[in-house]
Amino acid sequence: MNRDYPLNALRAFEAAARHLSFARAADELHVTPAAVSHQVKNLEDYLATPLFHRLPRGLRLLEAGRALSAELHDVFGRLDRAVERAKTVDAQGALTISVAPMFAVKWLLPRLGSFEVHHPEIDVRMSSSLGLVDFQRDDFDAAIRLGHGQYPGLISELLFDEFVTPMCSPSLLDEGPPLVAPKDLLSRVLLHDDSMSFDPKAPTWKEWLKAAGTQTKGAVRGPRFGQPDHALQAALDGAGVVLGWCNLAADDLNAGRLVAPLELRLPLGSAFYLVYPEACGERPKVLALRNWILEEIRSAG
Repeated sequence: MNRDYPLNALRAFEAAARHLSFARAADELHVTPAAVSHQVKNLEDYLATPLFHRLPRGLRLLEAGRALSAELHDVFGRLDRAVERAKTVDAQGALTISVAPMFAVKWLLPRLGSFEVHHPEIDVRMSSSLGLVDFQRDDFDAAIRLGHGQYPGLISELLFDEFVTPMCSPSLLDEGPPLVAPKDLLSRVLLHDDSMSFDPKAPTWKEWLKAAGTQTKGAVRGPRFGQPDHALQAALDGAGVVLGWCNLAADDLNAGRLVAPLELRLPLGSAFYLVYPEACGERPKVLALRNWILEEIRSAG
């Protein structure tokens, strides 16, 4: 049996077929679009049949391309899993994770001792970053990200959605005018979290006040912060009222360090996800992290 297959060309074709784009396939494979196009042309010559119809914008699979793509997706998936199994995949050793900073500070770090109690054999190595992980280039087993769950080529599992509502230190309620209705916020210092300013769906103070049925004049005044945990800390310190993230602030609310005096909650529009390559999902230490996080979330109610 002839097994002298052009593996590089097959990998380039499989990526191009998934994305229907030489450019996006090139990004995934860390080569140039011209290199992907060249490899696909070599494969078409090898098979003596065209696989794509080249369009001005993107690609369309021909019949032979569709048949080959379906098989290769399964073949490369099994190959990736076989390679992972050939590595040291037991629970011993370090678990390397990349975590969004706000999730690390307000959710993961306060609970990390619990993970260590349940899995003393696993050393956690955590990097706190807003940047997306390149799992093919960087040495990470998993990542926790805020977004919409659309991470091509990766498994993404929803951890929890986020909502926002006014929050402040309980000491702030004992000072100054009452805070019992949305209109009362306009006599308070409003703390602004600008971390989601790139997302038009993320509510600001203006949107919250409008949804609460009160005027929005003056809603843009007040200190501004680039991270939700920084804005939350300012509220904890009594600097004003923040439109806080309900799940990130849950520990502070439950402990009475923060209060949410008004009922209206609005969806943030983004959620936290556990993200990892399909092959990494078979690693016991990744499964341990996944199961522990989900159990922590379930037990919190």
